[in-house]
Amino acid sequence: MSTEANPGRGRTPGPTGDARSDRWLEHRATVRAELVEATLRAIDEHGPDLSIDDVVKTAEVPRPKLYRFFDDKDALFDAVGDRVQEMIIERVVPHFDLTDTALGLVRSTLTAYVGLVAERPNVFRFLVGSHFSDGGRSTMDLVDGGRPLSDATAAVVAAVVTGRGGDGENLEYFVDAVLGAVALGVLRWLNTPAISEIALVEELTTFVWGAMSATAAARGVVLDPDERLALPES
Repeated sequence: MSTEANPGRGRTPGPTGDARSDRWLEHRATVRAELVEATLRAIDEHGPDLSIDDVVKTAEVPRPKLYRFFDDKDALFDAVGDRVQEMIIERVVPHFDLTDTALGLVRSTLTAYVGLVAERPNVFRFLVGSHFSDGGRSTMDLVDGGRPLSDATAAVVAAVVTGRGGDGENLEYFVDAVLGAVALGVLRWLNTPAISEIALVEELTTFVWGAMSATAAARGVVLDPDERLALPES
């Protein structure tokens, strides 16, 4: 079903050129965003298995208003999942700094990611759990939702490898594997926090650096963990 036919389930349509219609679309997008943020607050408070009653109480809106902007609970939770993926990108991508060292970039990126999860653990549990519970989104939805982060990460790794004369093609498979492993490790830490947040970052840094340096070596590049990643002068 197209977005136009069912805007409650899809994203809000773009501008139409008609001033009145565009004002309504802008209003609709604003209210949807507010409802998504309210749902995130409800998840923080009530946990990943919250009910629609928890949402409407937190948002302070009647249930009928909620369903004017989202067809059903699944549509709302889909939008919330998309927003969580955006939050991860907003927190992590600024740390893709090629003026840092190779190891420093890995550590700072993981510090940012784990920090976000530690701040809002129920939101992270919701993102993962909503895709595997009955009636939840499929595993491929989870993968597709994380694709912007995966693509951005692959682009950085490819820039480092190709800038040093290596093969930077098809790195998305390596990146997806690493991101999936990191997410699983962080989920275990949330459920069984046997080590500190700092210790977790160090454990993950060792793993990701090992995987990254081995992948680069297989593609003809030896990465020095203390070398600045700024690409060589042409």
